[in-house]
Amino acid sequence: MLNLQHNFDLTAYNTLHLTSHAKSYVILNDKQQLAELTALIKQYPKYFVLGGGSNLILPEFYDGLVIHNQLYGKTCHDDGESYLMTAQAGENWDQFVAWCIDHGGYGLENLSLIPGTVGAAPVQNIGAYGVEVKDYIEYITVYDWRDGNTYNINNAECQFSYRNSYLKSAPYYLVLSVTFRLPKLAQLNCNYGDIKTKLEQLENPTALGLREIIIPTRRNKLPDPLDIGNAGSFFHNPIIPSDLAMQLQQQYPTLPVYPTNNPNFVKIPAGWLIDNLGLKGITRGNLGTYHKQALVVVNHGTATKDELIEFATYIQKAVLDNYHISLQIEPIMV
Repeated sequence: MLNLQHNFDLTAYNTLHLTSHAKSYVILNDKQQLAELTALIKQYPKYFVLGGGSNLILPEFYDGLVIHNQLYGKTCHDDGESYLMTAQAGENWDQFVAWCIDHGGYGLENLSLIPGTVGAAPVQNIGAYGVEVKDYIEYITVYDWRDGNTYNINNAECQFSYRNSYLKSAPYYLVLSVTFRLPKLAQLNCNYGDIKTKLEQLENPTALGLREIIIPTRRNKLPDPLDIGNAGSFFHNPIIPSDLAMQLQQQYPTLPVYPTNNPNFVKIPAGWLIDNLGLKGITRGNLGTYHKQALVVVNHGTATKDELIEFATYIQKAVLDNYHISLQIEPIMV
């Protein structure tokens, strides 16, 4: 039986701490509720599924139904040289990464301490330190609101790209669980600056050792949402034509440039672009950029969506005016 609540306060349910209320709110914690929930959403003009709230920009009032996915459970199947590890969508992402390592499945350690749930991870194709979640996903089990059936969507069908997937534009799918194929033999990815240096200092580098390096590194660079509202990286790292990058490097010789799969395009760190304009650590009203990482927008008080967009537009305009690069907002805007 669903417990439907009205005028529900979502402020504590989004890591940006944006002031927000929903017309209606319900928790999904049992797959037996899906039929009842399917009938319920027909009574609302719109709805969205809430996970950990770590990558969302919520309005002051959402005139619809919020479905909080709290499906829990994990399983591990030995598949020879690898494990098939499945987590229900409501599982905490970082706790799942730790569980995989504890059970001998490796590859996700670079994604340690990323906030959010397992179900949200493939939608955004989360990534960090040279690894994207798509690299290890076998398939995703979804429930189709349209016909009430459950389907498995394989890796190719997800159409993963940089911080994106087919699921992002398919609201008719509810992610129930994600299954990963994780090798039993750890192949450590350690090509990132201080991560690589610290890993090389270990006498016997392991996946757990790499995780224990990444966690304090992230904590040192990124604010804890429990302490100050934020959604992690707020802007995508822009991918721009190589010739534009060469022009910019003539003007800004220290501009970092990273290759992509297309030789005609390169990736530029958005944080560097913002920092180079002297915008790291600034504050305007309730909002600002984090003093240790310009790419992170923080909520110092009781900001609303409108205030956040106004601040983000200010940053975007400064970057566009100076570099002729358009920054795109990374969190999903509801």
